[in-house]
Amino acid sequence: MSIGITGLFALAYSGLVLFALAHSLRKLFPPMRAALTAFALSAAVHGATTLLAGDQGGLALAFWAVPHLLILPVLLLSARRQAAREADGR
Repeated sequence: MSIGITGLFALAYSGLVLFALAHSLRKLFPPMRAALTAFALSAAVHGATTLLAGDQGGLALAFWAVPHLLILPVLLLSARRQAAREADGR
């Protein structure tokens, strides 16, 4: 049960990080580019920190990568909708 709770926490954390970072980058870039840049920055930072995990690096990478990859389609869909709204002039 604790693995399920930990996985849920990882999913929530990933969503919060990616959407907050994409929202911040939205002031500098168009929506799709902000979303992809947020994912790339998060991948670089979390990927580098998993290298510091030593023997548990594979588990740490899976703990980071799976939730991020699950959130990525939702993030890109949201960016596409924002771009469409901007194109419509809303």
